[in-house]
Amino acid sequence: MKMIEIGPQKLKMPALIQGLMRITHMTAGEVVELIEKDLELGITFLDNADIYGADHFCEKLLGEAFAKSPGLRDKVTLQTKCGIVNGSLTKYYDYSEKHILEACDASLKRLNTDHIDIYLLHRPDALYEPEEIASAFDKLEQSGKVLNFGVSNMNTAQLTYLRKFVKQPITVNQLHFTLTHTGMVDSALCTNRAEYGAFDHDGGILDYCRFNDCTIQAWSPFRAVKSKWTGEFIPLKVESRPFIGSDEFPAVNAKLNEVGKRYGISPGATVIAWILRHPAKMQIVLGSTKTARIEDACEGAKVEITREEWYELYSAAGNVIP
Repeated sequence: MKMIEIGPQKLKMPALIQGLMRITHMTAGEVVELIEKDLELGITFLDNADIYGADHFCEKLLGEAFAKSPGLRDKVTLQTKCGIVNGSLTKYYDYSEKHILEACDASLKRLNTDHIDIYLLHRPDALYEPEEIASAFDKLEQSGKVLNFGVSNMNTAQLTYLRKFVKQPITVNQLHFTLTHTGMVDSALCTNRAEYGAFDHDGGILDYCRFNDCTIQAWSPFRAVKSKWTGEFIPLKVESRPFIGSDEFPAVNAKLNEVGKRYGISPGATVIAWILRHPAKMQIVLGSTKTARIEDACEGAKVEITREEWYELYSAAGNVIP
């Protein structure tokens, strides 16, 4: 497995992460088998969140898996998240000190562990007060409940303001990045131009994270989000469909097949190789729990495509190269 150093602390971690959002159909024993297979492949990093699954099911199930297989917890890096709350009428976000501390204690209990290796704020809270977050982080670190901290889907301004108050390094930032969702790259390539891609959604977040040694964790690497031909966003209700093999993305699929054949890897593995080719040294969160797909992704992590191939794939996905 390809290893990288993440965060300012230079923590040595695998490039691929096992995401656990989709374990709702599994038993604790099956989760143990999944993690053991991950370990065989060199994937020692697990990603979870308190919002995954009804009534925190995914954290509970992982905790049952740890209880079922003594010693398994010590073999992995455990990452989970807090901040999203399913209210009685609507979903909302809560980064108050009280909520962060209570959410962490609840996650520790569900996960059957005494510490979380990396604890993430899960999407921005419009009402957040950085002083409260800083106080919560201090208490969690001092108690030994959390070793490292990160965020999810934060832009440059939000991170800059948060870092003014928080003493701990922001180790990671989870962001959506793949061939059909390349805004972090588009805006830089189209600087000072009128193309759709020149619109900067995130304040140069990719370069900001690189400059501050905040590792980007790319989630949903196979998810189609927008039409690269029109710039229009696909409706939310169908945005989770994959673009690999989709008739809606013929050009990029043809190029994925072409490049993949040169290295003897699948189109999906080629997507993994494309993301990891970026010098930002990202990690990738895999959503699948199927062994064949995880093994396939690992094959992609072994391949380094050329600079020209990277741009060919970027262009085939409908992106503008000025």
